[in-house]
Amino acid sequence: MNNNEKYELLGKGETGLASVMGIYPSDKNFQFNAAHIEKALADNKDFKLASFNKAEVDSEISIMSFNAEIEYKKTAFNVELYVCSTKNLNLRDYGFANSIDEESLHKAMEQEYYLEVSMYFELEPLTSFHLQLKILNAIVPHASLVIDHMSYRLLSAKWLSMTAKSSIPPSPDYLYVLHCVYDEEGKDGNRRYWFHTHGLHRCGSVELEMLNFSQGAEQMQTMINMTVKKFLSHPALEKERFTIGYDGMGINLCWLRWEEALKDLPQNILGGASDRDEADNVHAEPSGILFAVEDGNMISPEIYAPTLAENPIYYINNEETARMSALAKESFAAFEKVFRKEHKEPEKKSFFKKMFAGKDEEEQDKWTFLVKLGLTVDNAEAETEKEHLWFDVQAITDNKITGKLLNQPYWISGLNEGDVKEYPVDVLTDWLIYSPDNTYSPDSIYQLVD
Repeated sequence: MNNNEKYELLGKGETGLASVMGIYPSDKNFQFNAAHIEKALADNKDFKLASFNKAEVDSEISIMSFNAEIEYKKTAFNVELYVCSTKNLNLRDYGFANSIDEESLHKAMEQEYYLEVSMYFELEPLTSFHLQLKILNAIVPHASLVIDHMSYRLLSAKWLSMTAKSSIPPSPDYLYVLHCVYDEEGKDGNRRYWFHTHGLHRCGSVELEMLNFSQGAEQMQTMINMTVKKFLSHPALEKERFTIGYDGMGINLCWLRWEEALKDLPQNILGGASDRDEADNVHAEPSGILFAVEDGNMISPEIYAPTLAENPIYYINNEETARMSALAKESFAAFEKVFRKEHKEPEKKSFFKKMFAGKDEEEQDKWTFLVKLGLTVDNAEAETEKEHLWFDVQAITDNKITGKLLNQPYWISGLNEGDVKEYPVDVLTDWLIYSPDNTYSPDSIYQLVD
């Protein structure tokens, strides 16, 4: 299948690429066999095993293979399972999607075999991905780590266990990786960047890229990540204008396949033809170069960098907002547990103590607890018309959160940055914990609590 055919397929929201993930046991004596795998799948309550058969072994990739038909949310998934040798993989060549301790990595590297699970996403990407995680966890409930061949990353087995047991899919951030490449100094004396994703093809979307820009790398990184969130549920067609946010005006983008985009870009840039001409080069697969659309013209998205540095609003679809809120509420008990243990009321200091106390000393052991709350905007015509605002948590009592507003609302009058208000947990849509040496979210709270 050539790239034109692949672009046409992706334009219909389909993909010819399966999602391939692997799992490593933690027990060196763990035995993969047909009876164990079939029983593990049949016993799981989250999905139904419709059929299970041994398949013809491809000696180049596996020593044992199976085919399973699994029913999940009234949809049939054809799942291929391969017991593979670990000798051809170097785990240290992979990035980390989340925190993995050295002991788990060491246990994985001691294994002789691991299990690969390959399947096409028959439902929404996050729902299908969640099923794949549940399958992995069902077969190897005591794992050392997970490998995602699509995003070239390793995943924590503790995270897998927490996520597989939940009824709520994980963050879409786990579906892909964003690689950021740059040269030290371009011809104009400025560093030039190339951002590109891996992992979106299995989701029925082109990969996304930004090429040859030098301004606002942090803002561009946020912009491409927010664009991915949109494409996972509502991908735009090639050259179709779409809006991902608001910075005083609409933030409008479109994409052009890389084969066309490179014709109008300087030669020998990062991400240019020389980075795509090798055989089996993953960067030669279907990918969309993002452009800003202003007055009907396609120009570099970096024109938005100055305003995006201020206080932009990015649009998140209702499904993702609901998922984030459900996960935040499900894990809020853990947030509250850590809050009660680590939160300290601000110490009242005398004038002289304030004068001589160093800032580093005050901040050294500080924990910060933030919540994002979805509050109804002025003159709302629908229940979903909410502005999502971050608050610094001051207290939690009786399923109510008291917090100090950290940003100025756009569409809620009578509420200002710095206001201290009390709200019910029902309006919670996300939360974050900043410790002296780490950041924790609903997806990473497993690191703090058992």
